[in-house]
Amino acid sequence: MNLRNLFARLFPQIFGEKINMTLNFEGFIKDVQYKAFLAEDLPQYEYKNFDINKVETSGKIIFSNGEFAFSKWVSPKRTRSYPFERMYDTFNSPMRLTVIPVLKDEGLDGDLDRIQYSTISWMNLLNIYIVLGYYDKASKNQRPLQFAKSKITSQEFNISVVNDQLLKISQYKQSALHWNRTLIEDRFVEIYKLALDSYERISKETGAKVHDRDTQEQYLATIMRDFANFKNISLRGSKGASIRETQTTHNLEYLSDGMKATFQIDNYLGGTYFLTADEVIKDEEGVYLIQESKNSTEGFLPSLSDIKDGLFKLILYSNLDSLRLDSEPVNFRSCLKLTGKKVSGSLSLPCDENSVIQFLNKNKGSYSKREEETLRKLRPGSGPDCSRMLQTTSGICKQSET
Repeated sequence: MNLRNLFARLFPQIFGEKINMTLNFEGFIKDVQYKAFLAEDLPQYEYKNFDINKVETSGKIIFSNGEFAFSKWVSPKRTRSYPFERMYDTFNSPMRLTVIPVLKDEGLDGDLDRIQYSTISWMNLLNIYIVLGYYDKASKNQRPLQFAKSKITSQEFNISVVNDQLLKISQYKQSALHWNRTLIEDRFVEIYKLALDSYERISKETGAKVHDRDTQEQYLATIMRDFANFKNISLRGSKGASIRETQTTHNLEYLSDGMKATFQIDNYLGGTYFLTADEVIKDEEGVYLIQESKNSTEGFLPSLSDIKDGLFKLILYSNLDSLRLDSEPVNFRSCLKLTGKKVSGSLSLPCDENSVIQFLNKNKGSYSKREEETLRKLRPGSGPDCSRMLQTTSGICKQSET
């Protein structure tokens, strides 16, 4: 740690750098146990009629020999379209899989996203089977402000590649870790090339240019020479994104309590994860509070999607076996902070039922029935197996500043 950061941490009132400071933690995780209290009831689909493009974003697939909870990603980039929320809804099911596009090209004037090794490592740790998909249908973006640009939209998965993997997973007898490693080693390059062929055809059909294929082929060639390059390229990108995230504050975050932080988390499976927390706060007893923050700029609570996204991110933090700061072990706990413009006062969870009632009475007329149900589900003691919730996740609702 340089001297400036050291003194800024010791004397933030002098340096005035609470928001700009970043703490860098290293952690280790062995196993993941978690109960999702806000998980929705999942719609069910028979495998024989399953079309990934026509189903909800999460649900259950019924096979002849059992069932799997599934979720699907719109983009392989984790910060798009709430993939964590979708996986959160499947987390109480014993068998889980997720469908991820290996590549998403939105056209030359749009984004290009690839699946990252860190995503695969995370799925390994959470025991979620990966289905690698690719898009083979799309149309040119016809929106008034996008029409003149090379952009495509309404992308659809190739059904046969997805369903072939689904059936094999239903008959698979080993762990998600083993399946995911074998899938990536054996079929990653094949499915990536199918995606490139598909985008080349879509470009000709729509007249919208896509990203340069030669660059994509060079990326594949690097991986084919040594598959370890896939891990190295992805981890460099993940680490860089983690650092950039600590320098950014979003409107959906309400930050006032502590400092941003980066985390390098390793596990016994050999996975490495570079993550950021919205805030880290050191209390009077020297315990570090790892806090995800979700804010509503208009209403009482953030959207349910935002809340689930925050809770899913806490799964790794709340299951950490150890945490170090500057090579020194530290005590810690994790928390989700929810803030809203219409909130009066504050409520810290876990708490007793009377505290929830008093808080709701104070805010009468400001919240919806759905928001009241969300608060009650987050309060330990309102459902089965609440002890795990109490140990791993706290919630804080308090008024945000205008």
